[in-house]
Amino acid sequence: RSLTDLDREKFFNAVHILARVPTEVGQELFGKNYKSKDYFNRVHLYYGGTADCDHWHQGAGFVTSHVTFTLEYEMALQTVFPDIAQPYWDFTLESTFYRADDWRSSPIFSDSWFGAASPDNNLHTVTEGRWAYETAMTNARNFSQIVNSYGVLRAPWNNDPTPFMTRHDHVYGYMNNMKPSGCKEYYIALRKSTWMSMSKQLNSAAHGHIHETIGGSWNHYYADRIKSTTVGPAVLTFAHEIQALSKELWRAGYIACPDTCSMDTAWEDCQCEFDAGSYKGGKTSYEILDEVGILAQVDYYDEEGHKINSYYDANGTVYYTLPGYTEEASKHIYDELLEMLAVPGHIGDMFQATSSNDITFWVLHGTVDRLWHYKRLGPTDNYDETWDPYHTCYGHNPTNFQPFKNLFDTNDRYYTNIELYENLRPSQEALQYMYDNFQWPHCEMLGYEMSNEW
Repeated sequence: RSLTDLDREKFFNAVHILARVPTEVGQELFGKNYKSKDYFNRVHLYYGGTADCDHWHQGAGFVTSHVTFTLEYEMALQTVFPDIAQPYWDFTLESTFYRADDWRSSPIFSDSWFGAASPDNNLHTVTEGRWAYETAMTNARNFSQIVNSYGVLRAPWNNDPTPFMTRHDHVYGYMNNMKPSGCKEYYIALRKSTWMSMSKQLNSAAHGHIHETIGGSWNHYYADRIKSTTVGPAVLTFAHEIQALSKELWRAGYIACPDTCSMDTAWEDCQCEFDAGSYKGGKTSYEILDEVGILAQVDYYDEEGHKINSYYDANGTVYYTLPGYTEEASKHIYDELLEMLAVPGHIGDMFQATSSNDITFWVLHGTVDRLWHYKRLGPTDNYDETWDPYHTCYGHNPTNFQPFKNLFDTNDRYYTNIELYENLRPSQEALQYMYDNFQWPHCEMLGYEMSNEW
């Protein structure tokens, strides 16, 4: 918003060049730091779309990986126009001045900026303005080891054949009742006393819910199977959880996707799903849900819409019969919960592992980094910067390597998380960028003291 019109146009034009000029050609034209949009999409897919675990999200590695990823993207943009910088989108303004039902009318979603936040068409793709029909790579099997069943460069659990960037304002059949997180979440982040708690806040609440609220989801039977009398907070809460929990069923091998589908195959005939009717593994629904870790994090509800979020007794044993319910009713709840997660549906690009295909991805993480900079520029006497080395997924521990090198030096070796943590300090002379300000007057107006002194 604070860019000049000329700088904004140059930024958008550089983004368009990265989207249209392959890496090999671009490096001949612009230099070795040039990388294409498809290169960045593939990297994000490799680190967020594998079956073993999510190497870039759900842990402290999210911060160092995404901030460095954005820096690498900025360096690619600067090969095209050396005098531009990667801008950030302060979405706390949308959170402050808009409601959940109208924030997508913000001027930033004009045709000349980010494009429609929820396109009104069956493809769920922007059809007007500079991002009209922005492509998602098809026939990508020779380019990427990870694709969906249609060969589109998308998360493998997202069997959407649409060859364009997608967005939707609904989540599993319901109008998304969230808006970007705002000043409260930023204020809480600034009050964190450890790096581990700060990184968790940056990964979740302070991240803005932008991925879900821009990406959305569709082509799922959830809303059709809910009685209208039960649509309440618990129903909507679960709708926000379906994508993440279905993904865990896929990672555990219960949800399976067809090996290949031709682009003319109807999506109904090419779905990722867990077929309980043909399942021969011998486990009950509650055993599967417990094994995958879903019961430890899900909020579900009964037929009257009453929230259920406790599935374990004091000893950590799963309730075969839920407290307050019969054995038959408990089985029905577990079976229905598994059924609702058995099909991921279609997921907007921003809400899955090639979220980098949406322009809003690239202006999002600088906002997180700006808050992190501000935190690190404050006094550190009461701030524990210890990075715990106990995460079970590679990519989130301090000595784990990330796929970046030669950004801060010429040693031609990949950086570890802890090395990136140090190199990204705002006081480091080798850091190539700085932020224009650390002011949130709209948050102060709401009564939040946005101070980095604690």
